Amino acid sequence: MDPHPLIHRLEQLQRRLCEMAARLDKLTDPEIVAVSEEADRLIVQLQRMHMEEQSLKKIEARSNAEPPSTLS
Repeated sequence: MDPHPLIHRLEQLQRRLCEMAARLDKLTDPEIVAVSEEADRLIVQLQRMHMEEQSLKKIEARSNAEPPSTLS
């Protein structure tokens, strides 16, 4: 899955949070909390994607590695 749309959405949410924090008095305002929770979900999704990608790279590296030589 391409992470770019998720990153773009996360950047939008970050800008929105900054604007809302400047406009609203409390960071615990339900509107701010809702946007923050959406951003959190995206961050977790991106982290999972990154971890899966790293795992696949490790598996690929192991499968491409030469088998250990056997000494007779």
